Amino acid sequence: MNSNNLKDEESILWDAIVIGSGIGGLVTASQLAVKGAKVLVLESYKIPGGSGGSFKRKGFTFDVGASMIFGFGEKGYTNLLTRALKDAGEKCETVPDPVQLEYHLPNGLEISVDRNYKKFIGDLIKLFPHEEKGIKKFYENCWSVFNCLDSMPLLSLEDPYYLAKVFFKSPLACLGLARWLPINAGKVARKYIKDKELLLFIDIECFCWSVMPADKTPMINAGMVFSDRHAGGINYPKGGVGVIAEKLVKGIENLGGEIRYQSRVKKIIFEKDNAIGVSLENDVEIYG
Repeated sequence: MNSNNLKDEESILWDAIVIGSGIGGLVTASQLAVKGAKVLVLESYKIPGGSGGSFKRKGFTFDVGASMIFGFGEKGYTNLLTRALKDAGEKCETVPDPVQLEYHLPNGLEISVDRNYKKFIGDLIKLFPHEEKGIKKFYENCWSVFNCLDSMPLLSLEDPYYLAKVFFKSPLACLGLARWLPINAGKVARKYIKDKELLLFIDIECFCWSVMPADKTPMINAGMVFSDRHAGGINYPKGGVGVIAEKLVKGIENLGGEIRYQSRVKKIIFEKDNAIGVSLENDVEIYG
């Protein structure tokens, strides 16, 4: 049920109020709704999705921001979007992308990150044959991280208490990940690779999705991205990236939740140290 006409909420007490209908907010809301919570999502804009939304002009669909989509694999635990949609009773049709990125770099360095891992590694070794051993060792380390992540339920990759929470479910995977927690991708790359141009390539590999060079990109994150693009692959939703948000919205509504657009939150209402509601720009107060 979508509503733009905010009404007196004194008689309604929500179990949870989620601010923002970006993918993170919608997944949070859908997971709460699946568990039986009465959920309200408040969105300041007129469509859902945030940077993962889409808009239409003259019959064409344009993505607002993100277009390189991970998480649509069918196996393991890193297929986060597949599982979130399934929990909400929804599914997206996707088109597999044969290439994640096409790099056109200085000094004539050009390479495609092929969906096929062996082809990508083979192409990279052709450009840097003297670094064959180092290339294989670096990306094999990425796979070691990924295989640990793919064998356990995923929470926050940066949460220091994360491994403790799931240790008893997956002790070997947790122990395997523990050693990577304080290490960045740059340190691992330099351990095996000496060629400065190749190290710069590892930097741009990280920067394209983390917006940070390898020295500031956690190895756990790098291991997931550099491997999942070949495991689950990059898959584009038919109809545009905004379809993901639309499907999650539908799932939330089917589970009894509600999404309200053009509902900008002015402030969060606290009682002592507890958040108990929100106040909107039009001074309507909604409590949870």
